[in-house]
Amino acid sequence: MNDMKNGGQPGNAGQKLNIKHPSGGPVRMPSLPGGDWFSRNKKRVVIIGVVLGLIAAFFVAQTVAKHFKKGKPSLADTMKQQQQAAKDAPVAVKGFKVGRFNYEDSLNVLGTIKGALELKLSFEIPGMISSINYKAGEKYEEGALLVSLRQDDILLRIKRAQAAFNKAEAQAKVAENEVAENEKLLKMGAIPESTLEKKKLEMDAAKYEAEAQRLEMKANEAMLEKSNLYAPSLGMLGEVNVEEGETISQSTLIGTHINVEFVYAEFGIVERDVQKISLGQKAKVFVDAYPDKTFDGVIENIAPQITGTSRTSTAKVRVENPEGLLMPGMFARVRVLLYSKKDALVVPTDAIQGGEGEKFVYVIKPIEAAKAEVAPVPGGIQGGLPMLASAALAPKKPEKASKPGKVEMTGKTGKDGKPGDEKQPKKIEESTVEKRPVTIGYTRTDYSQIDAGLSEGELVVMTGFERLEDGKKIRLIETQEAEL
Repeated sequence: MNDMKNGGQPGNAGQKLNIKHPSGGPVRMPSLPGGDWFSRNKKRVVIIGVVLGLIAAFFVAQTVAKHFKKGKPSLADTMKQQQQAAKDAPVAVKGFKVGRFNYEDSLNVLGTIKGALELKLSFEIPGMISSINYKAGEKYEEGALLVSLRQDDILLRIKRAQAAFNKAEAQAKVAENEVAENEKLLKMGAIPESTLEKKKLEMDAAKYEAEAQRLEMKANEAMLEKSNLYAPSLGMLGEVNVEEGETISQSTLIGTHINVEFVYAEFGIVERDVQKISLGQKAKVFVDAYPDKTFDGVIENIAPQITGTSRTSTAKVRVENPEGLLMPGMFARVRVLLYSKKDALVVPTDAIQGGEGEKFVYVIKPIEAAKAEVAPVPGGIQGGLPMLASAALAPKKPEKASKPGKVEMTGKTGKDGKPGDEKQPKKIEESTVEKRPVTIGYTRTDYSQIDAGLSEGELVVMTGFERLEDGKKIRLIETQEAEL
């Protein structure tokens, strides 16, 4: 108790508590946990902590890596997605509106006007030109005397031949009388039979001489006829190459006779176009002398062979020429009508796809307006994110018509100028194409005529065929129409 009173009273703060062991020595208090042990194992604790931190960091990294792996695809997946997106994306194409036109195909060639009859004139005998009765271009009738030679010497030969013939004919009659007298004398026995035979031979010789003189006279008359040049038919002199008083021979070209009642437009056909033309085909002929006039004709002649280094055949179009406007030698442009059909369906030849026996086109289906679902949107800023999205989509002013293949969205606003209740299009339907077989009536390089498979007003694709297939989405960027 005394001890407690002296210094061990609890309540006296600041006084040191002395506790003595029964043996009289000082009492030692046990060490607190973590005191000296932590000091002795400090390095081990640090190592264990580092290892645990690395393990935790590893698991965290794995978790993050898995998270990013799920969120970001690989390069191969990205490429596949891009390819699929490109495949599914609408193809930009140009369209053509099918229409009805008067469809024709023609072969345009160059040629020369030829007369219906063109003859080179010359004499059969030599001589000197006496007279030229017609000038170049002057018309005449058949049988008209065109050119004459001097005939003085021919007329003299005719007269001499006539005289010789008369003499020979008289001698033949005398010989014939003598034969008759000798026959009577032979019957009377006054002369031998040999004398009669001799007279008969003399009579035959006189007759032969008379015939020879007659033929000579005819030959001179024929020469007289050949000294005149007559018109072989109705026509005119295309050209005259001689003058009066000029001496000519059989090879001298006097001039050219032409008949232009009708004319021919003669032209060459290259080998690849031979199968396109046939007799009776209609043709139109144009000449520079009459640029505003068209001359109609038909193919009347086609040469049966290919000649020359150019490998061409020759064809002739007959053209009536009652007014004589077309003259031989004119340069002509000929248009041969190969095919014609009125009110025919026409599409560009490039729009037709497919091989032999299987032709088709891609028809653009009509663009239908997208149907919108009713989605009421509350007005005011309290609408949250849906309200903000609606406000962003709502235009301030009406827009112009959208381009083909797109649907334009327009919104309505409330009284306060903020978006109000409106119909928002949720899904836009893309235009698609239909692969449709067609029957072709005729094909030329620019346009083809369709017999079946299309209707007037439909749209067909003209470009982008390498990416098209039946049902493929497309985006129409331009629409064209035929100009025939």
